[in-house]
Order: sequence, then structure tokens, then C-alpha cells
Amino acid sequence: MGASTQSELLTAAETCRYLKVTPRTLYRYIQVRHMPAFKLGKEWRFVRSDLDQWLRRRSVHSQS
Repeated sequence: MGASTQSELLTAAETCRYLKVTPRTLYRYIQVRHMPAFKLGKEWRFVRSDLDQWLRRRSVHSQS
């Protein structure tokens, strides 16, 4: 895995900081499958570019 790929892969804590949400909110989004995430072992992981796309889609839908 290259350095750019590793820096793009975020933990739940890093994702909370990146999105400025609480862990409870983050896990609620995961539970209802609104957020792109996958499990690596027992831990959730998030790809930064997937999160950015997800945010853009949500922004477009909220403006409609």
C-alpha cells in the first residue's frame, strides 16, 4: 500500500475529526448505511475520497 493510499484510509476517530461529528453520529450514519465505510478486522475504516464524494452528493441533494 502506497503512502497516499495509507493517508487516505482513516480510522473512526480520524473520520470524526475530519467530518467534525461525534462518534455517536458517525456510527448512526454507518448503521443506516448512509456513509461509505468498511470493516478491517473489528475496526471501521473510511476512504477520504469516498467521504468527499459522499459529502458532495449530500450537499447537492440538500440544495434541491
